[in-house]
Amino acid sequence: MPLLPRPPWARTLERCPNCLDAIPDERAFVCDRCGYQFRMPLVSLVGLGLLVAALACFFVSAFGGFLFPWPNLPFEIPFLENPTPEDLQSLYVWIGVVLFFAALAAVGAGAYLARRSTERVLEGGGRPA
Repeated sequence: MPLLPRPPWARTLERCPNCLDAIPDERAFVCDRCGYQFRMPLVSLVGLGLLVAALACFFVSAFGGFLFPWPNLPFEIPFLENPTPEDLQSLYVWIGVVLFFAALAAVGAGAYLARRSTERVLEGGGRPA
């Protein structure tokens, strides 16, 4: 069985798409010459995952009682004693809020990292041609 070609997002770049300069390191984050960003920082991907989890928590808090009944919990959760469905709904809202702000912080840190590395290349004038 023949192997399929690698998809475009999984291929390693040999040349910069912006300046067509050869890339010396395949794991390079930005181009050494023009500052073109090749990859998204890992912390940004984690932030996007946290954002999806926050949206899932908001969805469960909004539609949880409609799509599936909240369970009657016979055990006690700290600070909630015997939780009611409204308590569980508000708990999911607060978990969603915490995850949302953590996602904002992670995505902002990734954007700052990408911008800083690009500006470092542009301030230094890049690599001499």
